[in-house]
Amino acid sequence: MPQHYLLSGSWPLKHLFALALFVTLVLLGFWQLDRLEQRRAANAARLAVLAQNPATLTGAEPDLSALLGRRVRLSGTFLNNESVVLRGQKSDSGIDGVHLLTPLRLSGSGTAVLVDRGWLPASQRDPSALAAYAVTREITIEGVALAPQTRPDSPLAPRDLPLPGEERIDAWVRVDVAAIQAQLSVPLLPLYVEQLPEEGAPPLPRPRDPRRLDEGPHLSYALQWFAFAAILAVGYALLIRSELRKPRRSAASPP
Repeated sequence: MPQHYLLSGSWPLKHLFALALFVTLVLLGFWQLDRLEQRRAANAARLAVLAQNPATLTGAEPDLSALLGRRVRLSGTFLNNESVVLRGQKSDSGIDGVHLLTPLRLSGSGTAVLVDRGWLPASQRDPSALAAYAVTREITIEGVALAPQTRPDSPLAPRDLPLPGEERIDAWVRVDVAAIQAQLSVPLLPLYVEQLPEEGAPPLPRPRDPRRLDEGPHLSYALQWFAFAAILAVGYALLIRSELRKPRRSAASPP
């Protein structure tokens, strides 16, 4: 029995290439589904940590391994005149702005904690404009304890530098607690706190809510890979169908 022409010549290589590409696309789709499950598990773990009772920050040296990423409570007085901003920040709706960073002197202590109080419009970044957000009374807030941000070891990483003619840096690229400490009048604990939103709080500054988590683009990516695999399968099937419908000259037919 003569071999079918779709199994001879270059066709076997074409079949193998199409099959390999199809399997690759399907595996990429399942890989994205696996990443989605990992993201969901990480989100659930994050929410579980945030649901724990908050730890209270005092002036004592904190156990960073036990505090970082956890919800904390702290009481004290803001040092409003020593506020700075974190530039290059976006609001929940994607508007460019800054975050207001203010040291909070802990009650009954000579130390302070740098608090990220939330988003402000970029037009409010000047020290004179920040006076509108001063809080002078003693307060108690809750937030999430985070590790200080440091400059990556790369010549391309931006540096925090004062503007020409200035000694104090009012707008920072990152929350570098050790560097910010150099221009403050009180010692800082080696962490910073992202303040949590509060009911009835003023609209600005607007704290970021770490409990608003998303699942990322993994589901949409998985659907795209599966769609590409389906398009390939249908397209290749139509190609084979077209080839089978073509009239072919018998090897025994005279020229």
